[in-house]
Amino acid sequence: MAKSIFISCVHEDSHRIDSIKKWATDKRLGEIVITHETEDKRQQGKEAVKQHIKSKIQGAAVILVLVGQDTHNHDWIEAEVELANSFHKEIICVRVPHTTGAVPPLLTKHRLISFDPDAIKKLVS
Repeated sequence: MAKSIFISCVHEDSHRIDSIKKWATDKRLGEIVITHETEDKRQQGKEAVKQHIKSKIQGAAVILVLVGQDTHNHDWIEAEVELANSFHKEIICVRVPHTTGAVPPLLTKHRLISFDPDAIKKLVS
């Protein structure tokens, strides 16, 4: 059975989801299914974000957080990580290429890997 991976990222980095989906389609990440936020609830606040994505995160085996230039400044990333922690989900931080932004405070104890299909596959398989 395929493992479900939820991708958390800020809007500015959302185009990176397409690369990860392509890697998944090409079976470069093993047998996985990609899920992610598909509707923007940011303007409705942190609790609205949590309610909207709760079932996606609850159903995921692993949460990939794309860490880019400004990820640490966004409440909805914090909301997604808080939910993942509440469901005891494995969290993997992935550095967006060509960025140096800080890792969000809730994620500083998690390993940060490169945006590379082999590195991701090793941790999600």
